[in-house]
Amino acid sequence: MNNKIQQSQKLLLLALLTVTALTEPAFVHAQTTAAHLTMTVTGQSLTAGFNNTVTITLLNNYISAIYSTDIAVSLPSTLTLIGDNHWHYDSIALGQSVTISFQVYAPTSAIGSTLLGSLAATYKQLGDVSNTQESHALSFSIYGYINLLIYGVQLTPKSIAPGGNATISGNLLNNGNLAAFNTNVTVKSEALAPSSSSSVFVGEVDPNIPRPFSLLIVFKATMPQGNYSITVRVSAVDNNRPGVPIVSQRDTEIQIKRPTQQPGTQRQQATGIVARIYQILRYLYDMFVGSMTGIIMPLRWSAATRPGFSAATEFVR
Repeated sequence: MNNKIQQSQKLLLLALLTVTALTEPAFVHAQTTAAHLTMTVTGQSLTAGFNNTVTITLLNNYISAIYSTDIAVSLPSTLTLIGDNHWHYDSIALGQSVTISFQVYAPTSAIGSTLLGSLAATYKQLGDVSNTQESHALSFSIYGYINLLIYGVQLTPKSIAPGGNATISGNLLNNGNLAAFNTNVTVKSEALAPSSSSSVFVGEVDPNIPRPFSLLIVFKATMPQGNYSITVRVSAVDNNRPGVPIVSQRDTEIQIKRPTQQPGTQRQQATGIVARIYQILRYLYDMFVGSMTGIIMPLRWSAATRPGFSAATEFVR
């Protein structure tokens, strides 16, 4: 009796080992294997404060077509994936590629950091009982942005003579989320004299804080009269991406004209009642004083031409 029980136990154990041996290959086949899909990613540089588009292309370079393909993207909690993170394809032929796009939001607190995510692809080959899975790493670099604006540009005065000078002033505003450094304001125009100082250093421009600038510029003495364009150009540096130029500009105009010669001041004749009174007084003066002068002057001339006489004795006679 005991022998039969022991024999039955041995048969049961043998059966279990056989089942295990048959199922073991399928279990191993379901584990992550070497990548058979070639992945290309664009948009891994994320701008903080915006929804950024990330595009992933997967090329099937496996030995044949793959079926029932599921693709899932996982991101760290700091980043937010907008919409669904899962895509399904019934089949992808050998040499065929599929492209997925999604949007990722990065907060300003992540500026300057590098964050890691992953893509998992699960599929079957024709004749497979279980799935094959492979994983790909995703890397994201988070950047801030600088957007410099020039506003309130003024010229004082707006019209000058050739060889004159003017003051150009205005304000800078960085409406980005990252400070700009080594900021310079440069003024350019064909009318500027070569000796004119046409640049001013502003330095750091923090987000949402206006920075005023002012610059004295001198114009050529040989410039003909006319209106001339003046370009105000601002440049700065992003310390996180020093190779990316930051430039903004704005145009304005100045008028160059020679001063007009003012004619000599002419005495204006009085009009109205005042002029009438003046004419009456002048008439009376001429009538009395002028007539006496007309009488006395001949007498003086006569006394001067007749020896021994004076105007006084002549008058007595």
